[in-house]
Amino acid sequence: MVMSHPSGPRRRWAALCTALAACALSAIPTAGATEPAGHHAAKQGPAHARVRTVRIDPDPDPVPVGGNVTVRILHANQGPDATVSPFTVTVVLPPYTTATGPFFPTSCLADPTGTTITCPFPGGLPNQRTAEVLIPAQVAATAPAHRKLGDGTVTVTNPDDPDATVHAVNFALRTA
Repeated sequence: MVMSHPSGPRRRWAALCTALAACALSAIPTAGATEPAGHHAAKQGPAHARVRTVRIDPDPDPVPVGGNVTVRILHANQGPDATVSPFTVTVVLPPYTTATGPFFPTSCLADPTGTTITCPFPGGLPNQRTAEVLIPAQVAATAPAHRKLGDGTVTVTNPDDPDATVHAVNFALRTA
């Protein structure tokens, strides 16, 4: 049988827990209490979240003419806040390329021609975290071989971005 001294680990742990609980409770404002000006100003104003396209990878690269490709697009919230509002990623595929699906995230939708894919994301992407879009597509059998199919774009529309401009990144697919 192990005996513990009254001032042993359990007693110190209990004292620490009591002290932490008292500190936590003292941090909760009481009804009618006012905080110093500017105390939570960053949380009261609009969110400032800069979601940017940071990487676009076709898999495979180069793509066989008439073959399939998955376009992987990585976005990062460059902060300083988490996104509060939903943001939208729009992908316009290069010429000779048509989306086939299924997409990730599953909320992505292609237009009737399969060339423009819109992916809504909910608010809540934390600062310094990423979101990924996967667009499976097929390169037409009529596409030129050994060429760069340019004019693809990825656009992020984010109401929490203090810059307020639409951020677009161009990309191309290479054919084998």
